[in-house]
Amino acid sequence: MDERLKALKRTAEYLASKYKVPEFYSHFYHQHAKVRHIYFSDPLIQLVRERVEPELKQVEDLGHGLYHSRKVSWDCGTLLSIELLAVSRRSSLQKRLVILGIIAGLFHDICRHQDNHAEVGARKTAEILKDFPISSDEVTMICRAIRNHEAFVKPVPCTDPYGQLLSDCLYDADKFRWGIDTFTHTLWYMINNQKLTLFDLLKRFPWGIAGIQRISWTFRTPTGKQFGPEIIEQGVALGREIYQHLRNLVANDDQYYNYSH
Repeated sequence: MDERLKALKRTAEYLASKYKVPEFYSHFYHQHAKVRHIYFSDPLIQLVRERVEPELKQVEDLGHGLYHSRKVSWDCGTLLSIELLAVSRRSSLQKRLVILGIIAGLFHDICRHQDNHAEVGARKTAEILKDFPISSDEVTMICRAIRNHEAFVKPVPCTDPYGQLLSDCLYDADKFRWGIDTFTHTLWYMINNQKLTLFDLLKRFPWGIAGIQRISWTFRTPTGKQFGPEIIEQGVALGREIYQHLRNLVANDDQYYNYSH
């Protein structure tokens, strides 16, 4: 990444540091910590990570690599642990579904470079998971969730209620990343990958912020609907700060106006 982009990314991170932790992460701190422990300690997830992490390096330049997918997997597992309390008290079922949610989060953007990446990624995931101790029904649940994680696309209904819950939790976990993470991480990798000038970025910025705002009305789980809008609101507020910062740079410095790779 170009040094100027790195500097802009650092500025975004500094501005983001002034925002409070979203309530989802403070309210469900213990659930989130438990899911992170499972992520780093469960033997099946260790095997999956060894297989998928090299694949995620191939999409790192789009800002959808390991950093993004790991956070989605943690949030997906956390959402599942919360939502399952309302439908099942079986601890073994809860842990297994959390594990499946973590795996779905890790795989969801495995084909991010390709057109129709959700469907293509679901098919590739199904092929890979055949080699793991995961039942065919569980693979179907994971892959349907991956297929359904795209924004503004009508999801395919799941016949199994736990599969539907997994699908909804993966969607919401992925959309949590449309908040602060958009402007501290993803945006700068996308600019670098697409070789955009800052002038190009400024032209697209209002359209991009409007798209992020629309996410607030798409959350699918009760927990996502309750806590997701705050995450999006923070992202929009940070985006507007960065937009003004970029406008000032372009207005006051010709080298930024003409910036390109």
